[in-house]
Amino acid sequence: MGWTKYFRRARWERERAEEIDSYIEIETAENVERGMAPDEARAAAQRKFGNRQLVQEEIREMNTIQPLETLVRDVRYAARALRRSPGFFCTAVLTLALGIGANTAIFSIVDSLLLRPLPYPQAERLAQVSLEFLGQGGGLNTAVNGRIWEMVRDGVPELDKAVYSASVTGINLAFPGQNRAEFAQQQRVGSGYFRVLGVPPVVGREFTTEEDRTGGPPVAVISHALWQRVFALDPAVMGKTIHLRGEPHQVVGVMPADFRTNSVVDVWTPLRPNTGGEGQGTNYHVIARLPVNLSWESVQQQLAAIWAARPRTRRTNAPEEYRLLAFPLQASFTQGIRTPLLILWSAVGMVLLIACVNIASLLLARAGSRSRELATRLALGCGRGGVVRQLLTESVLVSLAGGVLGLAIGYFALSGLEQLAGDLFPVWQPVQVDLRVLAVTLGLALFTSLVFGLAPALHFSRIDIHGNLIQSGSRGHAGRANHWPQRCLVVTEVALGVILLVSAGLMVRSFAHLRGLDPGFDPNRVLTASFSLQDARYKDPQAVSRLFRDGLERMRQIPGVESAAVTLSLPFESALNVGFHRLDGPAAREQRRNEITNIAYVTPSYFETLRIPLRRGRLLLESDSAASTPVAVVNDAFAAAYFREQEAVGSHFSLGTQQFEVVGVVGNVQSGAGWGQFGPYGQVPFVYVSPDQLPGSLLASAHTWFAPHWVIRGNGGAAGLKAGMQQAAAAVDPLLPISGFKAMHEVRAGTLAMERFMLSLLAGLAGLALLLSGIGLYGLISGTVSERTRELGIRMALGASFGQAVGSVVLPGFWLTLAGVSIGLLGASAATRVLRSMLWGVTTSDPLTLGAVAAGLLVVAVLASLAPAARILRLDPANTLRHE
Repeated sequence: MGWTKYFRRARWERERAEEIDSYIEIETAENVERGMAPDEARAAAQRKFGNRQLVQEEIREMNTIQPLETLVRDVRYAARALRRSPGFFCTAVLTLALGIGANTAIFSIVDSLLLRPLPYPQAERLAQVSLEFLGQGGGLNTAVNGRIWEMVRDGVPELDKAVYSASVTGINLAFPGQNRAEFAQQQRVGSGYFRVLGVPPVVGREFTTEEDRTGGPPVAVISHALWQRVFALDPAVMGKTIHLRGEPHQVVGVMPADFRTNSVVDVWTPLRPNTGGEGQGTNYHVIARLPVNLSWESVQQQLAAIWAARPRTRRTNAPEEYRLLAFPLQASFTQGIRTPLLILWSAVGMVLLIACVNIASLLLARAGSRSRELATRLALGCGRGGVVRQLLTESVLVSLAGGVLGLAIGYFALSGLEQLAGDLFPVWQPVQVDLRVLAVTLGLALFTSLVFGLAPALHFSRIDIHGNLIQSGSRGHAGRANHWPQRCLVVTEVALGVILLVSAGLMVRSFAHLRGLDPGFDPNRVLTASFSLQDARYKDPQAVSRLFRDGLERMRQIPGVESAAVTLSLPFESALNVGFHRLDGPAAREQRRNEITNIAYVTPSYFETLRIPLRRGRLLLESDSAASTPVAVVNDAFAAAYFREQEAVGSHFSLGTQQFEVVGVVGNVQSGAGWGQFGPYGQVPFVYVSPDQLPGSLLASAHTWFAPHWVIRGNGGAAGLKAGMQQAAAAVDPLLPISGFKAMHEVRAGTLAMERFMLSLLAGLAGLALLLSGIGLYGLISGTVSERTRELGIRMALGASFGQAVGSVVLPGFWLTLAGVSIGLLGASAATRVLRSMLWGVTTSDPLTLGAVAAGLLVVAVLASLAPAARILRLDPANTLRHE
C-alpha cells in the first residue's frame, strides 16, 4: 500500500471513485450486449455492485492503518483549527521559540564543557589528584606541591601518572638568524604527560625521563598551529632549533591539529619537578589514568594510605584537616565554570517553564472559547480520549513550530554568547548546534507540548456537555468557576519570574558595587603593554634594571606621553602574593607564621603615572638601588592589617632573608588577591618595592609567573601611543616582543568579565520572564473581559460606574500577582543561595532588590490588566444587552 492517501487524500479518493466507475461502466456495457436497454443495463450494474458508499468505506478500511489514519485526521483538523486562530498561534509559537532558543544556546555550551567527554581516549578513566580541605566550609585544591607529587608517583605504582605546571605563561619565542620574536603561550609538563592523556605527537615524540630532570637537555614539543605558522608544516621539523626564554630548544615533537587542553598552548617544555623552590608551593597538577582493572574506590584507598603514612613536617597539616583524593579530570577542568553554567542552565530552564505555563494559560483561555465545539464533539460520540488527543495534537504542532523557530534563535544566540563570553570558558571541543543538540531540541519541543498541553486537555475533556449545549451563545459569568487552572498558572509564572528577577537584580547590585569602588588612582588616559622577562638574558637583576631604565627613557620621549613606569602587576588584576614576617612591634613577638601580602616591584615613577596619593612618609626614589638599604612602600590596607599598634613608617619586615624598612604609606588601589574574601578585586594589603632591591630568587620566581608591564599616561591617540611604545620597546630589545596593549578600563573589564557575562544573561532572561508574565496576565484579564461582557453590561445598566466595572476586572490580576510575588520571594530566598559566591557588597536578602522586584511586578500587573480592561470604557450597556 502506498502512502499517497495520507498526503494527497483527495487524489486517492478520486482514483478509487474512478475505479468503481470503470467497473460499473464495464458491467453496463456487458448488460447492453445481452440485450438490455442502456438505462436498465446501468441500473442492473449498480445493483450488482451494491452500495457504492459502503464499498468505498470498506476499501478505505482495508487500505488503512487505523492509528495512522486517526493521526493524520487529527493533524489536519488541528492545522485547520490553528489556522483559524493566527493570533494565538503566532503568540504561542514565538513564546515557546524564545524559551527553546535560550535553552538551545546554553545547552550547546553546557554540553560541550560539562556533558561531552574530554577529547581523549577513554576520558572517563582520567583523574586529577587533589587535596580536599575537610574543615569548615570545605574546599578543593587541584594544585599540589612537589612532595605530594613524589608521594603519588612512588606510592601508587598501578596508576599511569604525570605532572604539569599549574599555569600557562607567556614567553618570548625567537628564531635563529632572525632579529625578531613573537609572544607565545608555554606550558611546562612532565614526561609521560601526553601518554597519560592518550594523545601522542603526530610527528616525533614526547619528553623522556632524562629530559625531564634538572639539568636535562632543552627540548620542546610544539603545537600544530605553531608548526604551520613557523615551519610551514615542514616534515623535517624534528631537530630544528627555536629560542624560548632566550635559550635554544630543540624541537622533538609536534602535537595533532585537534589536540586541546583547558588552555591555548603554543609550545610545551619539560617541567623538571622538584621539592624545592617552585616545588615548595602548590604549583603542580597531577593527572593519572586508571587502568581497566583498577577501580576508583581502590585508588582512593591507596591515596588515603600514602597520605596517612606521609612524614610529618612543619609544612604538612594534620591528617584530619586534608585528604588526598582522585576525581574525574573533566570536573577539574570545569571546576571554576561549573557553578555559573549550571546557574544559567537552571535560569533558561525556568524561562522555558514560564513559557510553557504561559502557553498552557493561553490554551485554557482558547479552549474555554471553544467549549460549545468540544461539547458538541463529545455529544456526537468523539469520547473524552478523542478530545484529549485532539487538543494534544494542537499542542504538538505548536511545539514543533516553536522548536524549529527556537532552533534558529538558538543558533544566532550562541554566536552572541560566544562573543560575550570571550575567553571566559576553556573550549577543548567546538561549541556548536550539532545533531546532538538538534535531537535534544526536538525532544525538548515534544516534552514541552506535553507539559503545557496535557493539563488544559484533561481539564476540558471533563466539561459539562449539557450545560454548554443549552447555552444560547451568550457569555456570562457562569463559566468563571473554570478559571482556577488559568489563575494558578498565572501565579506560577509570576513566582518563577520573581526568582529570576531577584537573581538578576542581585547580580546588578553586585556589579554596580564593584564598578562603583574607588579605584584608588586615576585610570583615565593610562595605557599598558605587557612583556615577558622569563628570559635567560634577564636572569641578572642588573640587566633587568638596565632594560627598565633604557626603555622608560625612550617611552618618555614619545609625543603625548606625560609619564611612564614599569610594574610587575596591574591594578584590578591578581598580583604576586608572598609570606612575610614582621620584625618589630608587639605583634612581631606573637607572630608564629608568615603573614600574606600582595607584592609588586615598581619603578619610582609608578605612583606619579597612576596618581596614587601618598599618605605619609615618602615614595620610592631613583637612589633606592641595590647598593642602598632595602625599603618598601605599603598601602593603607597593609598598615591597618599588620601595623595597627604602631606606626607603619619606620617599621621593618622580612621577605625570606631580606629585610625591608617601610618608608611610606600610599592609598589603596583595587587589586586581586589569591586569598581571603576580597572578591574579583578589593583593597588588598600591598607592598611596593624597587626591582633593584628585590631578592634575585624572588625576582626570577616573579618572572616565571607574571609578565611585567610598561605603563604610560598620555594625551595622544591610542593608535599613536601604541605605535610609539612598540617602536621604543623594539629599539631597546627587538627580541622582547610586546604581548598586547590594554587601556586601564579594559583591565578592569577583563577582571569583571565573568560578572558581566552572568549579569547580561540573567538580566536578559529576567526581562524575558517579566514579558511573559505580563503576557499571561494580559491573556487572563482579556479572556475575563470577553466572557463577562454581558454581566458587565447588566451591572453598568443597573448603575455600576465604569470605575467599579474596571476594578472588578483589574483587581483579580493584582491579587494574583501579589500571591505570585509572595510565593516567588520565598522561593528566591532559597534559590539565590547558589549565588552567594558571586555576590559582593550585597546579600541575598537585599531589601532594595526584593522591594524593587515586587514593586516592578505589581506595576506590570496593573498595566497588563488595564490594557484589556480599557475595552470596558467603550462598552455600551444598551447595545450589549440587545446583542446578547
